[in-house]
Amino acid sequence: MRLLGRAAGLVTLVALFCSAGAVGSASASEAPAALLEKKMIFVPAGKFTMGITPKDIEWVVEAFHSESREWYLDELPAREVDLKGYWIDEHEVTFIEYMVYVNKTGASPPKYFDNPRFNGRLQPVVGIGWKEADAYCRWLGKRLPTEMEWEKAARGADARRYPWGNEPEPTRANQRGLMDNYRYTAPVGDFPEGKSPYGVMDMAGNVWEWTADWYKPYPGNEHVNDMYGEKFRVIRGGSWSSNMDLARSSVRGKAAPDQRQDYIGFRCAKNS
Repeated sequence: MRLLGRAAGLVTLVALFCSAGAVGSASASEAPAALLEKKMIFVPAGKFTMGITPKDIEWVVEAFHSESREWYLDELPAREVDLKGYWIDEHEVTFIEYMVYVNKTGASPPKYFDNPRFNGRLQPVVGIGWKEADAYCRWLGKRLPTEMEWEKAARGADARRYPWGNEPEPTRANQRGLMDNYRYTAPVGDFPEGKSPYGVMDMAGNVWEWTADWYKPYPGNEHVNDMYGEKFRVIRGGSWSSNMDLARSSVRGKAAPDQRQDYIGFRCAKNS
């Protein structure tokens, strides 16, 4: 595992936010060094298993007493995917990081910027639509991760169900319920025991994360779904309001690109 840069300190970010100058155009040259140097994790080139098998669905239904198998059919089939190496943010984009961007570029603030439940400096920014998340990443010379990149970063090469292994352990992620000690979003990186095999944080719970891809069927998926197509973008990871069945690394959430919810955030990626 290689690391890129160092995480920007809270004091530095607050100073940038408070002292940011005149509003300008959203070009990468205007991005503060503290954001450009945000810590990223390198995910090496190689193969991994994407998706799940019918046997995996049976495990989910039994483990969580699910009412319908149909909820999980879009994760079929399991297949081997070979990716080039890439970088992905260690943490979700935080509220203070996004507000630096807002101040520097004149972009609209997130929907919940004045809500004390969601505007802690180190909480993941929420209330951001897909285009806004995409624009932020591009401002930093990055991009949103593809669905394939997101899943590999979360589950590694051994087809595990969760970033930490195969068992649902509620104390390793911020998900629905009080076992994690948070009612809403948690500060990023607050669950180090839930990190992925590569060291990426918060890939289960906290907030769903925008990916670059449209919600379309996987190759070989025979399930008929009227929601497939270029209507919804894929979101990944589950959130503070999700149960542990949706915190699995293979789960495919979906949202309209202009949807701005208090349970959807994002992180960025870049080519190696």
